[in-house]
Amino acid sequence: TTPTPSRLAVIGTAGHIDHGKTALVRRLTGVDTDRLPEEKKRGISIDLGFAHLDLPDGGRAGIVDVPGHERFIRNMLAGAHGIDLVLFTVAADDGVMPQTREHLDILHLLGVTRSIFVITKADLASGSRMQAVADEIRDLIAHTSLEGSPLLPFSFITGDGLQALQAQ
Repeated sequence: TTPTPSRLAVIGTAGHIDHGKTALVRRLTGVDTDRLPEEKKRGISIDLGFAHLDLPDGGRAGIVDVPGHERFIRNMLAGAHGIDLVLFTVAADDGVMPQTREHLDILHLLGVTRSIFVITKADLASGSRMQAVADEIRDLIAHTSLEGSPLLPFSFITGDGLQALQAQ
């Protein structure tokens, strides 16, 4: 289960490169966590990014946005340590990919137990494709510390799913 908002201190992201971690944080907070010129130029996160999220109960949570590229796994590990909740992105058009698995392994080893899996790019997938990706995720997280986590569809383009995510 996800913690109540007043118990959240740090929310982290996880997921394969180009599965929408930074775009999700931007949609939730209005903050673009890619701040380095090289990140802007390449269109990928290289270093940790930070934002805050105002919570419905009046509290505030910090957000750590991690890179998804395998070359920056050390940065991902640094950002994932000590998070209370992970927003784990899996793109509907790709499904589970290599860094999806790698990030899950790291989170499992760190003992992270609270997560929301966000199936991003939902506007690009049919209902059957969304179901197939959800099944892939459930299979992937079976017997891990994140088993039973909620799965929510989300589109950055349309905003569909944002309210459901914020309600979690």
